[in-house]
Amino acid sequence: MTSSDLSDVGRLFASFTSAGLARRWKDIPGSPEKHSAVLVPVLAESDVFSLMLVERSKSLRRHPGQIAFPGGAREEKDPGPVDTALREFEEETGIPGSKVEVIGNLPEERAYSSDFILYPIVGFLGNCLSPEDLKPDPVEIERIFTVPLSFFSGVPEMEEFQRKDRIFAYPVYTFNSLRIWGATAWIIRRLVLAMRKNLDPGD
Repeated sequence: MTSSDLSDVGRLFASFTSAGLARRWKDIPGSPEKHSAVLVPVLAESDVFSLMLVERSKSLRRHPGQIAFPGGAREEKDPGPVDTALREFEEETGIPGSKVEVIGNLPEERAYSSDFILYPIVGFLGNCLSPEDLKPDPVEIERIFTVPLSFFSGVPEMEEFQRKDRIFAYPVYTFNSLRIWGATAWIIRRLVLAMRKNLDPGD
């Protein structure tokens, strides 16, 4: 995804539906304590698109030290997944949710290591951020970083994860020695494939 992509942001996100953005948690089946949402933040940095990711604190009880999107479990005050994703994004990164242009949603993913269901919300931050905007939560977040979307354009390695008597496959990306896997990697894979289809409809 090169500099030419930045000239047509609308086409890049053309296939992302907003139909699911109005969903309310009360209308979504499943156990409420297993509902969560993540923001998939796309940025325009210099002449390329990038993804914002976080490295979770190693002291956390769930998914310590893992690479993830900003997000977390629903709270009673959250009407729906969009509200949860924006609230968690602001809490974890310090960036106001008002700076995010909500684009659409991706299919939900299950984090098999915890049985949480993740509802990914795609957001665009353009190039409006400065280093002063980043105020990571010192309890939950080790660091915030970005990765050029072009890094994820190739076919990822696939690995298997066994839980009880079931085996699950998931993609794995390694960026600067950081291992990106599981539900986060699946979300990235689906995002990149959707964007590629928008930019190269003949492929």
